[in-house]
Amino acid sequence: MPRGRYTVLDPDGRPVGTEEFRCAPGPMGWRYFSDVDTTDPTPHREVVDLVVDTGWRLVRARIATGEHEILLEPMNDRLLGWRDRQPIEIAYGPEWHLDYLTPAANAITCRRLEQSAELDVVWLTPAALEPVAVRQRYELVGPERVETAAGTFDAVRWRFTFLDDGLGADLWIAGDVIVRYEGLYDLVRYEAGESGPRPV
Repeated sequence: MPRGRYTVLDPDGRPVGTEEFRCAPGPMGWRYFSDVDTTDPTPHREVVDLVVDTGWRLVRARIATGEHEILLEPMNDRLLGWRDRQPIEIAYGPEWHLDYLTPAANAITCRRLEQSAELDVVWLTPAALEPVAVRQRYELVGPERVETAAGTFDAVRWRFTFLDDGLGADLWIAGDVIVRYEGLYDLVRYEAGESGPRPV
């Protein structure tokens, strides 16, 4: 079970918190769980719990940010669940993706894609967990060796962009783990366990 810690960065690259994570393949597919402690936009703690199937399609997403909590599961052409104890229903489809401000959401999308693509995405806004339909582009850059504070990894580089405002970043994934995330997260501690990618 890979586990580790990211330093969370603000848009100016300053540390504003940490994300302690663990992830592992399982009988359904893959699961990621993390505890986030951040001061952005205000001091709060979060829990992120994401489960996908063997094809890296969403099975369940649960995120709690203190003031808000959401649970979503895909059902036909909808995401069904609840937000802050109120039922919620969101348009969704088999080719859609779910995104939130955690490296795991990008890791899931990278693992689903085999090439560059533009995607329909349900974006959950940071902390508030308001669902918004957006378009994103993921561009496959290619294999690249990358250095981090937790070691050097043979990874695959992707570039993702929100198409409505042009915001985005480059990220590097090794196995199931985002090992570098330009301007948003620094991997500062990492243990590969039995199933995780190992530093070179």
